[in-house]
Amino acid sequence: MRPKRSYLLLLSLLVPGAVTAERAFLTHQAADSVSVVDLETMERLAELKVAAAPVGVAIDNLGKRFYVTHPEKGLISVIDSESYKKVGEVRTGGQLFGIAVDSGDKHQVFVADWERNAVLVVNPESMLVVDLLAVGENPAGLTLDSERRRIYVANRESNSLSVLDADTPDLYAEVETGKAPYAVSISADGKLVFVTGIQDDSLTVIDTQDYSVTARLEAGDKPYGVATTPDNRYVLVVNQGSNDLWVYDQQTLEKLVEIPVGEMPESVAVSADGAYAYVTNWFSNDLSVIELATRREIKRLPVAESPRSLGRFVAD
Repeated sequence: MRPKRSYLLLLSLLVPGAVTAERAFLTHQAADSVSVVDLETMERLAELKVAAAPVGVAIDNLGKRFYVTHPEKGLISVIDSESYKKVGEVRTGGQLFGIAVDSGDKHQVFVADWERNAVLVVNPESMLVVDLLAVGENPAGLTLDSERRRIYVANRESNSLSVLDADTPDLYAEVETGKAPYAVSISADGKLVFVTGIQDDSLTVIDTQDYSVTARLEAGDKPYGVATTPDNRYVLVVNQGSNDLWVYDQQTLEKLVEIPVGEMPESVAVSADGAYAYVTNWFSNDLSVIELATRREIKRLPVAESPRSLGRFVAD
């Protein structure tokens, strides 16, 4: 990473056209906007106004779009990931949080509906809801294992993880988690699922072979986002109450380090090469850049107000 220029606060389209570097797609709840940051140059590529209070985000490399959830409005904003122009909305009702895109043969979008205790299946071509899959109470974060065709959904009020088939309405399992689960991440090899528990400061580790709980680890104060590295080396958890990122060894499940970040960190994502982690700091309005080789924060980039970005918010 080679930071070159400062972040400019203006609301406009800055750099359209071809994209090669990894980008961070950020939702700004209080600013009613989304922004895109080039993670090589640390320049803001675009910022645009959207509907009120955006939270979740998912990137569709196949369709060259990204999708943003608005829990207060019951809709999904659909934005072109090259021109950074809004191309449509999916009005679903309900209260939408986590979102994931299946860019495989079926090409579908999954979104957690807190209000209806369901995962909605959206056709990205027609922008219509084509199915509702029942899950636990008040689903928040979700993630998709596209290779193994599983959807993992954290159910905040039922303290559980729902495991769904991505191709059929089948519910494979309902697994007990820590208290008030929020975010979910899968190991790169697909063998483990990690779920944060906000109200008991926990990280639940689940074996995907039989959906058994293999460990319930201590996390920091109010853990929210979780991510894994592509080399199956690290698990990363951001803690809102303690304003830090905890790094665990994925093989031993030992906590390795606590790294201070900004205020009220919400989400964490990892670069494709596993070299960097990126943390959205909800209350300090910035993006922390963590160098995983040295396990330290190397930059804190100012961004628009209240970045959240629930989901996998980094992509090329």
